[in-house]
Amino acid sequence: MWLTAPRPTSVSVRSGPARLTGRDTELDAIVDVLRRRPAAVLIEGEPGMGRTRLLAEIGRRKEFEGGRVLTGACQPLREPFPYGPVLEALRTVTTGGFATRTPETRAVGDAPLGPLSPVAGVLRPLLPELAEALPPQPEPLADPVAERHRVFRAMRELLHACGPALVLIDDLQWADEDTRDLMRFLAGAMPPELAVVATFRSATDVRPGPLGAPFRTDAAVHSARVALGALDVTAVRKLAVEILDLPRVTDEFAAKLHECTAGIPFVVEETLRALREAAERLPVGEVLSDRMLENLEVPVLLREAVTERLSTLPEPAVRLAGAAAVLGVGAEAAVLGELAGLPDDVLRTALLAALSGGVLGEVGDSRYGFRHPLARKAVYDTVSGPERALLHAQAIRVLAAQPSPPLTLLARHSRAAGRVDQWRHYAEAAADEAVTRGETSRAIDLLQSVLAEPGPAQSDIGRVAGKLSQVALRGFRPDVIGTLERVLEEVTLPPSVRGSIRLSLGMLQVRTIGGLGRGRLEVERAIDELTDRPDLAARGITLLAQPIDGLTPLSWHESWRARANEVYERLDDPELRLALTADRIAAASHVGDGSAWAEFEALSDTVGTVAERVQLARLWCNLADGQSWAGHLDRADRLVTEGVRRATDAGALYAIGLIQGTRVRLDWVRGRWSGLAEAAEQLRDSYPELGPIVMESSLVLGGLAAVRGEFAAAQRHLAAASVHAPDRGPIPVALSAAGVLISVLLATDDVDGACAAADTAVAAAGRKDVWIWAAALVPAAAQAYARAGRWPEADNVVEAFARGIEDRDAPVATAALVAGRAVLLEARAKHLAAAALFDEAASGYAALPMPYPATAMRERAAMCRLAAGNRDAVEELTAAAEAYEQLGATRDAGRCRHQLREHGAWAPSQRGRRGYGSELSPREREVARMLAEGRTNREIADGLFLSPRTVEQHVAKVLRKLGARSRTDVARKMPGETATAPAG
Repeated sequence: MWLTAPRPTSVSVRSGPARLTGRDTELDAIVDVLRRRPAAVLIEGEPGMGRTRLLAEIGRRKEFEGGRVLTGACQPLREPFPYGPVLEALRTVTTGGFATRTPETRAVGDAPLGPLSPVAGVLRPLLPELAEALPPQPEPLADPVAERHRVFRAMRELLHACGPALVLIDDLQWADEDTRDLMRFLAGAMPPELAVVATFRSATDVRPGPLGAPFRTDAAVHSARVALGALDVTAVRKLAVEILDLPRVTDEFAAKLHECTAGIPFVVEETLRALREAAERLPVGEVLSDRMLENLEVPVLLREAVTERLSTLPEPAVRLAGAAAVLGVGAEAAVLGELAGLPDDVLRTALLAALSGGVLGEVGDSRYGFRHPLARKAVYDTVSGPERALLHAQAIRVLAAQPSPPLTLLARHSRAAGRVDQWRHYAEAAADEAVTRGETSRAIDLLQSVLAEPGPAQSDIGRVAGKLSQVALRGFRPDVIGTLERVLEEVTLPPSVRGSIRLSLGMLQVRTIGGLGRGRLEVERAIDELTDRPDLAARGITLLAQPIDGLTPLSWHESWRARANEVYERLDDPELRLALTADRIAAASHVGDGSAWAEFEALSDTVGTVAERVQLARLWCNLADGQSWAGHLDRADRLVTEGVRRATDAGALYAIGLIQGTRVRLDWVRGRWSGLAEAAEQLRDSYPELGPIVMESSLVLGGLAAVRGEFAAAQRHLAAASVHAPDRGPIPVALSAAGVLISVLLATDDVDGACAAADTAVAAAGRKDVWIWAAALVPAAAQAYARAGRWPEADNVVEAFARGIEDRDAPVATAALVAGRAVLLEARAKHLAAAALFDEAASGYAALPMPYPATAMRERAAMCRLAAGNRDAVEELTAAAEAYEQLGATRDAGRCRHQLREHGAWAPSQRGRRGYGSELSPREREVARMLAEGRTNREIADGLFLSPRTVEQHVAKVLRKLGARSRTDVARKMPGETATAPAG
C-alpha cells in the first residue's frame, strides 16, 4: 500500500461515544419484545451501523435493572474458542448478596442462583469461576455427541437458574460452530425468564443467516429481527449538534454531512470528531462550512477500517478498488475493469471479492462504487502517485469515448493527470453545461478554478471572467467578488469586457453587508464603460432604479427609472427586456403603486430559455417582497410558494435565499410563530454575508424576543437589522426594526432612548420619502414623542405619514395611520375617541391578517374604555389576553392579566383549576423556559407580570417536577416543546 504524502503529526483525543441517536424507534420496539419472556431478538446491520452501540444501550435500559444482564462477544479469530461468547457472558454470574442488599447498592448479577441438577456439573471445566456454585463434575460420557448434548442441557439449566436474565451476544457472524448450534438449541426450548439479543453483520454471501441455517424459535418465544439502516438527515443533524457542541447546524451542512457519510453512524461520528478537531484550528471568526467538510482528511479510525478490509482482498480486487477510487463515481463493471486493466474472467472474481469484503457496493442499477466519499478517499490515498496519474489518464480515454462525455469528470481527471490545457478546456465546457442546466453553484466552482490557475492568455481570462460574472448573479458567493476585483486590477481588457465584469461586481457588492455604496459606484462606472453595449448598461441602470436599499431619495431612483424606460424601447434581447420589466414591476410594487399588480397579472409566463426562467423567478420573489411590505399578505404568500418553485427549477440561488427572508418575515407578521426563531436563525447562519437576509432574519428574531420580554436579546438582533444604520441595507427592514426597538425601550421606561431611535428612523423615512415602509414605525414613534411631551414631533410624524401614503396601494399603511392617530388621541386623554380608532385599526390589521398588531389595538381600545369608566371593556381585555396567549406573546398576555387584576376583574375559572400532577402547568412551562434561558427571578417576574414571591413558588415546582438539581439543569431536563410559543 502507498500513502499519497507524509501526514503531519496530530493528536486525536476521544472523550467517549456520543449519545445513541436516531435509533429510538428500533430501541423501543426491541425493549417491548424483550419485556415479554421468553424472548429472542436478532439485530443485523452493515459495518458501522451501530449494532454494538445499540446492544449496549439495551443493556442499560431501566426495564432490565431487576435481573441479570450477561454480555459476550464473538471475536474474529482464525480458530474461535468453543462457546466463547456464551462462556464470556456466564462468567459474570455471581451468587451472593442480592437478597441482603438495598436496591441502591444491589449489583446486576447478585441474585442467588436457582437449584441446579447434577448435569450442570459438566460446566466446571468451562466455568471455573463458578465452581463453588456448580454441582460436582460427572463422569464424561463415551459418546462425544451425547457429551455435547449434556453441555447444551447444562448451559440451558444454568441460564434457567439465573432467573430473569438478558443475554447480549455481539458479532454472531464470527461465532464458532458450537456456539451457533447452542443458540439454535436454546431457541427451540428457552427458559421462561430468559431473553437473548444477538447482533450480526449483514451477510454478503448466500448463507441463510448468522447461525448457518434459518433462525427459528419455539412458538412460545417472543421474537423479532431488526435490520439497521442508515441514519436520516435529522439524526445526522442531532449528532452534529452534540459532537460539535453547537446550538444548531444548518440544513445545508446537515445534508452535506449526510451525503459525505451515507448516514452510517460510525462514519458520521468519526467525521464529526475530525471536524471538531479541525474547527479548533480555525482562525477566530471562521465557522464550519461545506468546503471544510469536502477537504477533510479521512478520520484515522475510518482509514484504518478501510485499509484493513483492503488487506484481506486478493490483488486484482485491490486494483479494481483503486480504479474505482480514482474514477470517483459509480460505474459499470466493464468500465471499472477496463480502467483497472483486468480481463473479464479476472474481473468477475475481483468484483465479487471487493463486494463481499465490504470495500465496494452496488450504488445503482449494475453500477459499482463506494458507499460514501470518505471511503473512496481512503482507498484513493492507498494508490501510489505514479499509478494514480496513469489511472487518471486512462479514465480520460475511457470517459471521452462515451456517447455523452461527463465533462466535469473529464476536467477533474485532466487536472489530476497534469494535463492543464485539457483541464481548462473541459472545465469551461462543463461550466457552460452547468449554466444551461441551472446548476449555478457547480458552474461558479468550475469557472473560479480556471481563473485561480496561472497561465491562461488575457483574452481567455476575460472570456472566463465574463462568464463567471454573469452566472454569479444567479447565486451569492462572496468569494466571487474577490476574483472579479483581482481580474479588473491585474488584467488589461477591452472597455466593454471590463464594463460587463465591473457591472456584475457592483451588483454583487450591493448584496453584501456594508457594500451598498461601493457597489453603486461600481455600477455607475460600468455604465460609463458600456457606451457601446446599451443592452448591458441597461442592467446597471435598472439596478440603480431600485429604491429599496439605503437612504438615497426616491427621486434619484426615479430619474434612473426614466432612463431605464428609454433604454427598454431600444432593446431586442427578450431575456433583457424581461429583466427590465421584472425590475419595473417589483420597484412599483415596493413603493405602493397599484398598477404593478395589474401589469404582473397581464404578463405572460411562457418563456423558453433558462435565463428567461431566472428573470421570471426573480420577479416572483421580488414581487412577493413588495406585496408583503404593502400589506397584501395573501398575495405575498402565494408568490413565495410559487417563487421558491420557479427559482429552484431555474437555479436562481440568490432569489431562493431572498425569498426565504420574505417567508420568515411573512410568518412573523401573520402570527405563525411555532419554530420560527429556529428557522430565522438557521436562515441567518446559512447566508452570513448576504446583507438583506441577515437583516430580515434579525428583524424577525428581534420581534420574537421582544414579545417574550427578552429585551437585551431583542436589541442585539435589531442592531443586526441595521436599526442604528438605516443607510446600510433595505430601508423597510431598518424602519420596521426601529418600530420594534422603540416599543422595547418604552416598555423599559427608557423614553429618551425611544425618542432617539424615533429621531433616527423618522429622519430616514423622510429622506427616503417612501412612507409606506414606515407602517411599523409611525405608531411607535408617535407614542414615544407623546410620552416625552414632544407634541409637535408626534403630530408631524403622523401627518407626514398621512401625506406620504396618500393614493398608495398599501393596506398595512392605512391601518397604521389609524393606529397613529389613535395613539395621539389616547395621549391627550380622549379615551373614547381613541378607543374607536383603535377598534378601526384592529379591524384593518385583522383583515390583512396581522394578528399581533390587531390584538395590540384591541388591548389598547379596551384600556381606553376602562380609563373612561366603561367596565364592559373587561371582556375585551380578557379576549386580548387570550389572543396573546394563543400567539405565544407571553409578556403581553401577562400585562393584560395584570391589568385585569388591577381593575379587580380577574377571577379563576368557575370550573376549578386543573391538577397537573407531576406535569408542568402552562405557567410553569413558561417559567421553565425562561429559567432555561438564564433569566433571573426578577426578570421572570417582569416578563410575566407576576410578583417575585409567586415566581419563587413556580421555580420551586419546576425544579421538583423536572428533577433538576439546579436552575442551570432545567434546560437539559425540559421536555420537548409542544406549544406554539416562539422558541428562542
